[in-house]
Amino acid sequence: MEYSTLRKVIKDSIESGLSVLGDGPKDAIITHFLKRYRLRSLEDVAEYSKEFEEFLKLVFGAGAMYLLKAIVKKMFENLDLEYISTEMSFSEAVSEVRKMVKPIR
Repeated sequence: MEYSTLRKVIKDSIESGLSVLGDGPKDAIITHFLKRYRLRSLEDVAEYSKEFEEFLKLVFGAGAMYLLKAIVKKMFENLDLEYISTEMSFSEAVSEVRKMVKPIR
């Protein structure tokens, strides 16, 4: 898998996981995160996974764990990987998946 494909999978997984909030809140969260870290695209979360995780924790407190688990689960599904519910954080999951990818930029 190419790195650009991974970036798209992460973006799609985040959008899917946050969709439980509804389109308006989902878009507001994404827009605020991108502005806060001066990022151009949600695909940039591939390089800012820890910041994204911390941002959701800041916004949602303990509730962020449920959103992050939903995002990780969707990411594994999108990559045709078996999802085993563990204590792996979002940033750890992204890091593990990145190890499987050849960095082509």
